[in-house]
Amino acid sequence: MDLIRSVLVAMHPRAWRERYAAEFRALLEDTTLTPAAVVDILKNCIGLQARAHPGLLLVAGAVVASVTGEIAALRTGLTANILWAPTNLVRALALLGTVAPWLVVTVSIAIRRRAAHRA
Repeated sequence: MDLIRSVLVAMHPRAWRERYAAEFRALLEDTTLTPAAVVDILKNCIGLQARAHPGLLLVAGAVVASVTGEIAALRTGLTANILWAPTNLVRALALLGTVAPWLVVTVSIAIRRRAAHRA
């Protein structure tokens, strides 16, 4: 099996690979890999990984949201660096938009730990 096919198999979650890897490898060997087929496989991999690791998806979303908020604040002139004081309402809302995703991550982790502790 060539490198691309091996990578496409390896990108799937471990539990999925343990169950389906042999069949999927055989299917890939019998299939012509068109760009559309590769994109479809990648979309499936992303969905399976997101379901297998929901916490990772939450952290990735927080990173994207925070970076987007910080870039927007820099480009609109609300701040000249990554740290700023909320000296007016607009700056306070921009700071909240940058920090809020991490509050969501923190609360989510706390809820999961509490639920696991009770179980």
